[in-house]
Amino acid sequence: MTTDIGIGLVGYGGIGRMHALCYRMLPLAYPELAGRVRLVAVATASAASAERARRELGKDVLTTTDLSELLAHPSVTVVDCCAPTGDHAQIAEAALAAGKALFCEKPLGATPDESARIVGLAQASGLPGGVNFHLRFAPAIQEAHRRVTGGLLGEVRGFHLRYYRSSNLRRDRAISWRFSGPGSGVLADLGSHLIDLTLHLLGPIRAVSARTATIITERPGADGAPVPVEGDDVAWLSLELLNGGYGTIEVSKMVPGAGDDIRIEAYGSAGALVFDTRDPNGLEIVEGIGEIGGRRIATLSRTTPPAALPSPETPGGTVQWHLASMASFVGALIRGASPEPGLTDGWLVDRVIGVARRSAATGGAWIGVDEG
Repeated sequence: MTTDIGIGLVGYGGIGRMHALCYRMLPLAYPELAGRVRLVAVATASAASAERARRELGKDVLTTTDLSELLAHPSVTVVDCCAPTGDHAQIAEAALAAGKALFCEKPLGATPDESARIVGLAQASGLPGGVNFHLRFAPAIQEAHRRVTGGLLGEVRGFHLRYYRSSNLRRDRAISWRFSGPGSGVLADLGSHLIDLTLHLLGPIRAVSARTATIITERPGADGAPVPVEGDDVAWLSLELLNGGYGTIEVSKMVPGAGDDIRIEAYGSAGALVFDTRDPNGLEIVEGIGEIGGRRIATLSRTTPPAALPSPETPGGTVQWHLASMASFVGALIRGASPEPGLTDGWLVDRVIGVARRSAATGGAWIGVDEG
């Protein structure tokens, strides 16, 4: 059992700062955690982001632009990777080689081979690892999982998942790792979440047919000159489950007015469910084939693991879901248990992404996941 967990955070962009915030909140939100969790070091890609971390986190947290300095810190027991996707493999491998447990933002790797290598290294070293699929920790999704596991849907027959944002609509949005390089594009960024939820809620995926599109093909570089965009703005996936169900995933950052809009619909031989982030604190379910219209379950902040703040009756949102994900991970380390979702879950998602990319390159041919 681990009782003192020192976090070494790699990356201090938007998601890195979210993780830093959650580590600061953990003792208040989860006072029953048996161990002590501290953010002790941050490694960033630039001196400017290191200075920002130093200003925001205080002098008690080591800030550096040298990953090896973070890995050598005697109090760092976990490396939390919030760097760009293309850097995940190098950081994860260095962390595992240094004997550190690993917590990684999704997707685990830029390719299925990278993810498989990370999983293999963790298994060989006996080190625990997890992936931050924080949407699993939305109370409504946790309730959906309990209901589906209990037989709500019966045999899954159809499902539709979508994830919309408007963040790529502006043509003057500057080029970054999200638009170019390994792991760029919405299929990896947003699609990884929905693929994980499909696997988590509905079961293994047998085959994929996919199309992707890059709507804005050039964006301003650092000097203002246009730079080619490599990543996709939109991705459409058709999926066949191992159990025979069929469904779709659509992810796009080109939807006017959308702000992290996620919708999940699934139905089967015995019932149906609907979750929508426009009503993030509820879940619609239909129990039985004779029911019309279904009913709404208020899920609010009833997270697993349970949090003291916010209270179970208080509406929650995305910060709470990240916080619950991280509490689950460090709680598993404290108990000596395997984190869920683990590194293998990350590889399973990345394997589907790899197959979807192959399918899109052929114009949408159906490809078996076991062929990927």
